[in-house]
Amino acid sequence: MPSDIATVGTHGLRSDGPRVQALSDWLVQQGLRGTSLDDLLAGFCEGLRTLGIPLLRGHVGMRTLHPSFEALSFRWLREEGVQRDSIAHTESDSTDWQRSPFYHMLETDNFALRRRLVGPDARVEFPLLEEFRDQGATDYVARIMPFGDGGILQKRTGVLTSWTTDREDGFWDEEIAVLDRLQPRLALTIKTILGEEITRNVADTYIGPEAGRRILSGEIKRGSVDVIHAVIFFADMRGFTALTDQVGRDELVPMLDDYLECMARPIVEHGGQVLKFMGDGLLATFNLDDRANDSICRNTLDSALQSLLLTDELNASRKAAGQPTTEIDVALHLGDVLYGNVGAYDRLDFTVIGPAVNEASRIENLCDSIGRRLLVSNTFAEAATQCTGRLISVGQHKLRGLDREQELFTLDMLETLS
Repeated sequence: MPSDIATVGTHGLRSDGPRVQALSDWLVQQGLRGTSLDDLLAGFCEGLRTLGIPLLRGHVGMRTLHPSFEALSFRWLREEGVQRDSIAHTESDSTDWQRSPFYHMLETDNFALRRRLVGPDARVEFPLLEEFRDQGATDYVARIMPFGDGGILQKRTGVLTSWTTDREDGFWDEEIAVLDRLQPRLALTIKTILGEEITRNVADTYIGPEAGRRILSGEIKRGSVDVIHAVIFFADMRGFTALTDQVGRDELVPMLDDYLECMARPIVEHGGQVLKFMGDGLLATFNLDDRANDSICRNTLDSALQSLLLTDELNASRKAAGQPTTEIDVALHLGDVLYGNVGAYDRLDFTVIGPAVNEASRIENLCDSIGRRLLVSNTFAEAATQCTGRLISVGQHKLRGLDREQELFTLDMLETLS
């Protein structure tokens, strides 16, 4: 790695001077504040320009932990500001990555690289550098700063940075010394901010944004629960156990993911929260405490309908491909539930419990025997005043464990969709 020794050049810029120290202090402050990575790079690049370093382009990249993408890339351009890109998960390295300076650096264990892009000392052996040169860049400096010994050995965690200038004689040596002094501080700040972002990503992915927000704000005491008024959304794949005998091991998980996507996506899009996946089904809620009455119909019932429609589209596609299909059953109920931490001393679940949750589950279990893909409780139907004309009764039915019968409903239009 480059030395962190202070350098004084003929141009008077000191890597240990007060202005450089001020920018270093600013980086620490941003880490403590938890500023966004976009704002961090923008502020850092503008700070370098304030020091007199004529940046044309700055770039930082790092791996992250997210179900949809593998890494983050941020580019600062002098005339355009910061652009953020997410790099998708791939099974193998792309051709562009294999032909990049960073790939070469990692393969050769070289964490520092500089290339003059014009003049007698020019070395432009990477396509990306040719592109930068064509855009007017004259000098390119790249650094890799791993996180910990594991990052050095595995070459998987850390920060990649690169900087270009369009000044005719490129970067001065003392400017590169300033970059080398500040970049470890930049990397440490990024690590701090990225750690918080990864924590939120993991919480959102596994327990949902609302539950994740509450847990990360400190609501982690066992037995700490609130009473909320909510719609309970239960969904399940019909006959999934039998279907597993027809589907190969390599096809089973992708198939399950596709059907669960049909269930979950409309819930999230309509403002609901998927609390957990339970094998081939899910439990979700729509908190009604902050919602208008008409949202009971507009959001929750419409999300159930969209789940069924998406399943129909998926089944049509699978049938055309000669693949096995199934249906999903959905139940909607409404009531007060306990929402919060439940579990053992050191292993908790942030979920909903209570009689209303049990009733919703039992209503969903009746879908197959009644021959309906969607069942709605009488409690839900009475509250969903904006659904007038859309719900039709399917008669009185007894729920397991309850003495009384309950009238259940379904959507009138589902008859034409079956």
